[in-house]
Amino acid sequence: MTSATVHDLALARAGCSGGLREREDSLALLRDLLVQTGTGTGGTAVIRGGTGTGRTALLDAVVREERSHGTVVLNARSSEQESNVPFGVALQLFETALQGQPTPLVPLTGIEQWDGSLHGIDLPSRLWRLLRSKAAAGPVLLAVDDVHLADPPSRRWLAQVARRLERLPVLLVVTERWQYDLSPQAPGFADVLGQSAAETCTLRPLSPPTCAALVRAALGDGAAHGLAQDCFRATGGNPLLLRALLADLRETTAGAALTQLPSACTDLYPGGYTGAVARWLRSAGPRTAAAARALAELQDEEGALALVAETTGVDPARLPGWTAELARQGMLGDGGSDGRWTFRHPLLRDAVRASGDRHQRVAVRRRVAELLHHRGDPEDAVARHLLVIPAVGATWAADALIASAGFAVRAARPEEAEACLRRALEEPLPADRRSAVLGELGCLEARAGRAGGARHLAQALRLERSPGGKVRVATALGTALAGRGEVHAALDVLRELSGSCADSTEPAHALQAATALIAAHDSDSWLRVVAELKSAEERSPDGVAPTVHALLTEHAAAAGLLSADQVMERVRSWTAVPLDPLLEPYLLASAAGLAQCADQWQEADRLVARGLAAGQPRLLHPGHQRLADVRARGQVLRGRYDALLTDATLLTDTELLRAPRTDGIRPRPGTVHLHAQALIALTETGRLTEARCLADALGAGGPYESWEWNEFLYARGLLLAASGDPRGALRSLLECGRRQSAREVESPVVTPWRSAAADCHVALGAPELAVPLAAEELRLAQVWGTPRTTGRAMRALAVSLGGRRGLELAEQAVDVLRGSAQPLPELVPALVSLGKALHGAGRYQRARTVLREAAQAAERLRAARPRATVSRTLDEYGARPPRPEHTGGGALTAGELRVARMAASGHGNGEIAALLHIAVRTVETHLTHCYRKLGIRGRADLATALDERR
Repeated sequence: MTSATVHDLALARAGCSGGLREREDSLALLRDLLVQTGTGTGGTAVIRGGTGTGRTALLDAVVREERSHGTVVLNARSSEQESNVPFGVALQLFETALQGQPTPLVPLTGIEQWDGSLHGIDLPSRLWRLLRSKAAAGPVLLAVDDVHLADPPSRRWLAQVARRLERLPVLLVVTERWQYDLSPQAPGFADVLGQSAAETCTLRPLSPPTCAALVRAALGDGAAHGLAQDCFRATGGNPLLLRALLADLRETTAGAALTQLPSACTDLYPGGYTGAVARWLRSAGPRTAAAARALAELQDEEGALALVAETTGVDPARLPGWTAELARQGMLGDGGSDGRWTFRHPLLRDAVRASGDRHQRVAVRRRVAELLHHRGDPEDAVARHLLVIPAVGATWAADALIASAGFAVRAARPEEAEACLRRALEEPLPADRRSAVLGELGCLEARAGRAGGARHLAQALRLERSPGGKVRVATALGTALAGRGEVHAALDVLRELSGSCADSTEPAHALQAATALIAAHDSDSWLRVVAELKSAEERSPDGVAPTVHALLTEHAAAAGLLSADQVMERVRSWTAVPLDPLLEPYLLASAAGLAQCADQWQEADRLVARGLAAGQPRLLHPGHQRLADVRARGQVLRGRYDALLTDATLLTDTELLRAPRTDGIRPRPGTVHLHAQALIALTETGRLTEARCLADALGAGGPYESWEWNEFLYARGLLLAASGDPRGALRSLLECGRRQSAREVESPVVTPWRSAAADCHVALGAPELAVPLAAEELRLAQVWGTPRTTGRAMRALAVSLGGRRGLELAEQAVDVLRGSAQPLPELVPALVSLGKALHGAGRYQRARTVLREAAQAAERLRAARPRATVSRTLDEYGARPPRPEHTGGGALTAGELRVARMAASGHGNGEIAALLHIAVRTVETHLTHCYRKLGIRGRADLATALDERR
């Protein structure tokens, strides 16, 4: 071949790019070698790269180009399926020549001793002569794809040929997979030949700009920049994966605009990307594929690489190199400062996980869970792996799941706790432990309003063997049934158990108390149980359990037969002695409720805290529910409305506060009373729209006979009155009164519906109907004898009567409420009523003074509705309200706040003066201002008032 001909051929070849991206340098090298071959000097080129980097595409481009220029091309494609066929690849190269007429052979030149035969023919020698004969006619291109998969005899023959091409116009081009795997690779083709014997082209993944260009070409120029970045992270620039992903995206979007890549392979159609990732992993070998799948499962775990090594058995020393190689390819990224390696896109991770079967994933998760458990990791970390696999049949698995459920309950994640307990039931458990798990699961489900709760509690009851355990589970089951409105079924459960517990004193007494509290959800059942308890007390006054005395005391107080002092004397006698754990929640619930009604708030708080701390929050218990009810009502009675509305431990159905009326929203069992208190709090804070939403949602639950619904009727009456609907409010309040009277609940210490109804009658212009209600409430309030109930009833009667008698009663009501040891929210409406009565009597100056005091009290209360009422009244009478910043916790100056904090922490006045370098008189003045602004009586209330301010 002349030099001119060679030059012309080189120019022609340079104009053909083949459409390969970022492979121009490799293509140019191969073209130069082919030009050199045309001069009679052959050689060898090895195209290296990982799976999917385009080795085959580059080789095919060269083959097409050379054929178009008339070059003799002998090509073969190796495959794993034919890797055990001797000379399979070599025969592919000369398949046409061997099947046709015998080709004139060039004499042998030292290759004759190679092993191999085909029908008695010395095959290596024959193939060499065929190659020389082809080369005698002109340049030859030997193209072998995937030489690493070729059979050993063919590889040896090709290596021998490569060493003898210096004087032949033959170029041998082979492609070879070359990538860091966890199983060490055999020496590559170039390594066998020696570095000087072959030219090597190494193909790298595509760059981000090239990927972006390909994305725009496939999906349109309008493809978002973020989508191109996602595609690069999901493929690492691997052409195989990128081509498959773009093909899927074209089918999935069907021309629609796409802004971001999905995170799950199930969102792609028809699934070419998933198949490409599986192929990429298969080519890496079973160990590398297993490690990749394990990393996809475990990348969020601390020490993920160590876990991958433990679960797959790969060499830990090779893992850092493997992850670094994947990072260079763009597949992995550093997960953060802790050095974790993570797949750079969720779609890639999902595809890697999907490439294995379920049994592989289960085996990894099981092994990891066991490793985490034995190395002492937190049980919730162990449970995360156990939750997604079938039972492992081991005690440690049940231990981890049960412990994790406990953590979830304490962290207020009930759904997670349910999942752990359900999964724990799949593991082998002894009967007593299975009963405990079923009981806890049933209680969680019942709290969430799921029907399965009662079923699981019933199963737990059948498995329980100890009397105390039976009582606890039966109580929980009864509470769950009562929460669903099945009070009679709940009582049947308890009665059925009472016979077997007759010989055990504490379990029998606990059942007795549980029966009474659950019966309270049905009027007839409650009265029947009270009659039975009274009969038992009459027959044996000294042999009745303290819980029975407590329940009968509650009934007598509610009926208006006892005073607050009499009740507190009993409460202190009950709580001064040690209590049986089975009876303690019931007794403390009764004692706390009675102490709260007697306005002994600190004592009530202490009893509530004691009862809840000693209880088992994972089990449903009517005593525990009652303690929660007492705590919520205490916030309302003290005017701490915001505190109640932000207490997530009391109000779990927050969606009820913002949802419009719909039959699909129902209050959860045992929460109606809590939400009734929330309804009052919303009303008093002026959030009437939210209050109406909550009232509508609760009202959709139905008019049940439980005492909780009586509380709801009272709260709804207050809301309607505040909303300007006294007629609707009166209907709700009178219905509340009818139901309470049917339960023998007469005292206003429970629900002061009479005074609220009297106000509605006055608003409707019928004070004559209000007087009997207010007078009866005052009579019952004086029996109870606390400032709150007496002052509230006096105010209602004063408004109903009017005139001089009304003014006298209004003044008495204010004096009674002012005399309380603690500030009462009822003082604000009493002051407003007194101010109006004084103004009506012509005592304008005194009326304005009283109303300004009411404004200051309302400001300290931080309740919008009382503030608005006082403001309207002052405006109506032409008086200016006091500046809001002069009252309340926000009114304290920096000096006053500093002195108040030191006084609250126990420092005396002289000590404070010395520490702050001020006069003792100044300290006294500051404290006086603090007491007035905070609405407290003295030093003892400072700590609580400052906590509320904060």
